[in-house]
Amino acid sequence: MALSEVGERLITWRPVGRRRELRQVVAEVREAAAGRFGVLHLRGPRAIGKSALVELLRDEVRDEADVLVTTCADGQDFNAARDLFGADAVDALPAGRDQYARLYALNDLVARRTANRPLVLVLDDAHLCDRMTARWLAVLSRRIPEPRVYVVLVYPCAARIAAEEMFTDLSGAPATTTIDLGPFGEADLTELIARECGGIPEHETVLAALESTAGIPEVALAWAAKACAGDTEPDAGTELVAWQLAWLGEQPESTHRYLTAVAVLGGAGPASAATLAEISPAAAGAKRAELAAVGVLTPAGCFRSPALRERLLAALGQDELAALRTRAARLLTDEGRPQEEIAELVMLLPALTEVWMFCALRGAAREGNLSPELSISYLRRVLDAVPGHVDTRQELATRLAEVDPSAAMDVYAELLADVTDPAVRASVAINCGAMALRAGRGPEGFRLLSELLCEETRAGRLAAIDPELRAQAEAMTLVNGFSGSATVSQAMDRARLITGVEGRAAGGRRLAQQLARAEVLRGESLPTALGHLRSALPAPNGARGFWDVFTVTSLHFCGERAAAMTLADEIVEAASCSDRLEMRKVALGVRAGLAYEAGDLVQAERDAEAALAIEGPDDFGALAVLASVLVRRSDTDRTEQLLHRMRTPRDPVEYGWALDAKAHWLWNCGDADAALEMLRRCGREFDAMGVHNPVLVPWWIDAVAVTMRLGKHSEAAELAERGADAALRWDTPAARGYALLAEGMSTGDVPTLEQAVVELGEAGSRLCEAQALRALGNALMREQDEKTARKHLRAAMDIAVRCGASMAADRAHELLTAAGGRVSAVHASPRDALTSGELRVAELAAEGLTNREIAEKLYVTVRTVESHLSNAYRKLGAQTRAELAVELR
Repeated sequence: MALSEVGERLITWRPVGRRRELRQVVAEVREAAAGRFGVLHLRGPRAIGKSALVELLRDEVRDEADVLVTTCADGQDFNAARDLFGADAVDALPAGRDQYARLYALNDLVARRTANRPLVLVLDDAHLCDRMTARWLAVLSRRIPEPRVYVVLVYPCAARIAAEEMFTDLSGAPATTTIDLGPFGEADLTELIARECGGIPEHETVLAALESTAGIPEVALAWAAKACAGDTEPDAGTELVAWQLAWLGEQPESTHRYLTAVAVLGGAGPASAATLAEISPAAAGAKRAELAAVGVLTPAGCFRSPALRERLLAALGQDELAALRTRAARLLTDEGRPQEEIAELVMLLPALTEVWMFCALRGAAREGNLSPELSISYLRRVLDAVPGHVDTRQELATRLAEVDPSAAMDVYAELLADVTDPAVRASVAINCGAMALRAGRGPEGFRLLSELLCEETRAGRLAAIDPELRAQAEAMTLVNGFSGSATVSQAMDRARLITGVEGRAAGGRRLAQQLARAEVLRGESLPTALGHLRSALPAPNGARGFWDVFTVTSLHFCGERAAAMTLADEIVEAASCSDRLEMRKVALGVRAGLAYEAGDLVQAERDAEAALAIEGPDDFGALAVLASVLVRRSDTDRTEQLLHRMRTPRDPVEYGWALDAKAHWLWNCGDADAALEMLRRCGREFDAMGVHNPVLVPWWIDAVAVTMRLGKHSEAAELAERGADAALRWDTPAARGYALLAEGMSTGDVPTLEQAVVELGEAGSRLCEAQALRALGNALMREQDEKTARKHLRAAMDIAVRCGASMAADRAHELLTAAGGRVSAVHASPRDALTSGELRVAELAAEGLTNREIAEKLYVTVRTVESHLSNAYRKLGAQTRAELAVELR
């Protein structure tokens, strides 16, 4: 029968593992066989496999030595010796006049037993051995000539001192060794799993078992049993905790204190745990090593099993645990430990009763590497104890801004009621407005900030605020007002009452941006808008920020389209370099709008999709632009999907773009009446907001086109007249071109349409220019001038192709065919619009060849090259060979 220890019972399966230790012991037994008395102290925690190693030893040396085993227990003198050799044999020995006679008689008994074979004496639970047997073993080690004896003293680690005291004289033998048995390693665990499951486990399986069982043989057996039963992820956590608790029950009180200190402190260092446990650092280091050896702690000193830690803490009373945590937090504070470690303990206290506790939580919340969610929980805990603390509420709002702008806005709004200092109130109001924008609560933010500024004005406190701070507050108020249709009109009214701030400071520039924006929306005075924009422009080499986006749109609608696109490029680049994703998303959406307005649908689509690809909520402007692009390519399904994704616009222009895109979608779906009603709705809603600028969303031009198609000529004339009146006030090339286009479509007047083409070409509104050319060609066809009509219709088709507007190209193609023009089909891309000769010449020019070199290569005249190249430039919208190369890619 093989022996193996499981708890306190022996069972009948052969032990596994411990090969390295077994080789060492067998080698020492063989040295004893040569006449060298040997002593082995074999110690380890309960159920670690001490008895299993003894059984392996017995099997290994059974042909070489006699192995006698006994389990010691408190009893009479020579009780262990009687168990080893038999009671009859020991009792029959002569006792003599004193105890020494029996000692020497036992020596003689051993001498006879070792005449032919060495003798291995194993004393399990050796710390409980009777003193006379221990004394005899010491005499045996010194008195017997050429002793062929090997003594194995087996005892738990907790009994080390008692065992060493019991065998002090014996341990002085020259050949004394010690083996401290710890948990199984990989090799031992591999052997155990292989035996239990009938196959060699993979290395990953062994590592998983080692992590789950801490290498404790008893627990590893439970894990292997579950694995053999088909559990894909065996869990022996319960068995491990049970073993560890039983082991702890055998340890001294100082070990309990140390482990409880570690449980309270969490990941603090050993010195802190030693101080809290009231033991020396040296003793703490020894206990940490011992606890790591049995898998209770990791080598880093943390609990391997969170469940064991919870069990230890649960065993403490609530008051005792709170007192320990308070002591621990103070200790870490005195040691200068990181604020987060202290805060973790303070958060677990049932109540915050001292000032240093509040300071610890607020200090930890300010740590830059702490997650916003954790910081928020610390600050809310402080406010639970001191609800009205202003500084803590401000700190809470700051951290909430990172994850929950709406909640941050609410905190700032509450603060406004409690803060009295005008400058502080203004700062809080600015932050509140910023959160309102991010949370999509702009109208609410506008009303809140407007009321605050009016209150400060009535109380005479507004003038006392620094002009720069006041300008920032006013700018934030206006930008919130412009973000919702319900407050746009009110925001424009408020803007009329505000005077700009001189200088180039951020607040003054932001206010100028919003004042320009208000004037652009009203559409009343272009010079006034341009005046504000001059103050809003960033310095030539200055930083570009989020607020500069507002300057971009205003510049564009004031006719400064090139400057607007340049600034938009700079903002996108600045956002990309600084990894400001939100700023980049908005800037890309705005730049997409500029590209769309200029008729560059390819670039508009690229920028809009890039904006929508950035993490976070969809940018409304990017959705509206992309829908506008797709609807002009007759991609009805994708347009509908985008329309359904739209939520809350940032400003009236984006909202107008969305309504215009929906109107085009309805037209494409064949519902002209619904399309017209959607365009009228755009006009009504703009009127309700007080937005009268004709160039922002020229819905009225599309409305004229639809009414003319529906035969409603008088209504078309009214719409055209409305646009003309607005254009007189906003005198930009785009405004003039739009008015002329609408008038020309409603009247069919050729000179008016010819002038519209000129103005729209100057404005850079290529889609409208193509529309004007198409209308002009149609008007010329009605006058029977097909030749001139074909010229304009071919130009309209070329522009539409360059823009990527397939529907507009198709319409021009239909009219061109009707006018007798010979063209095979609408081209899918600008490159396809070139003839084979034009394409060959353009490709060589793009490669850098001169006109003469191209002529020589193609065996044509230089004049032919110039003609082909001129046509290619016109069709591709290029002006230089570098631009030609880009368009041909």
